[in-house]
Amino acid sequence: MVEARTNLRGLATVVRLKTDVLGHLARSRSEEWGQHIDRFIRGAAVSELEDATALSVLVADLVEEIRVLLCQDTGANSAGGERSTASAPVATSKGDVLAQFRAEVGELLAGIAGAREIRSPLVARTLRLIEERYRERLTLEVLAAALGRSKGHVATLFREQTGESVHGFMTKMRLHHAAALIRAGEKIEVVSLLVGYRSKKNFYRQFKDQYGVTPVAYRTSVLGLTPPSPRRARQAQSEWPQ
Repeated sequence: MVEARTNLRGLATVVRLKTDVLGHLARSRSEEWGQHIDRFIRGAAVSELEDATALSVLVADLVEEIRVLLCQDTGANSAGGERSTASAPVATSKGDVLAQFRAEVGELLAGIAGAREIRSPLVARTLRLIEERYRERLTLEVLAAALGRSKGHVATLFREQTGESVHGFMTKMRLHHAAALIRAGEKIEVVSLLVGYRSKKNFYRQFKDQYGVTPVAYRTSVLGLTPPSPRRARQAQSEWPQ
């Protein structure tokens, strides 16, 4: 069954607001970000975009970009102990999506001062290896061998200082780069390979778990692309993992 065509009126306005707020955030200190976030929320609230799913994907992408900016701003590693907030908010209404967005950004800003410090040279080396080799078939076993330590020791120390598992961090690293490549216009089939996924089914499943939508829906909502025709949609769906 073909879904009804999504009403994306006002999407371009919110995309422009998103671009503007990112520019302001990049040029100001994190202590000054509240006013810029408020301005974005007010603009999105009065925009014509009423589709909660499209808005949720946009703000989820904005949260991810804010996380990156915070890491650069504080000099912390991207694992810095913060939980990922990139998952798309549950699509209910515009007001609910924006309220959840405000809460998520508030938690990010509040957590800057309390972020875990990476004190162990071993964990720092682990993070560097993941950042350099996330495209490879990288497992805990491979990392432990490269570090000359046992799997249990690496896994325990990594979780203690980052708050998440080695596998969880590697997955978020790959999906973060995948989202960036999709935003840059790269073909989704190519993206999955570029970030280290050999299984298309696994890539689609993990991407949806992280962002709340499939890679195709993410590309459509974030970039404002015209949804495919029913015939092409059926053809694409037949190629997707079942």
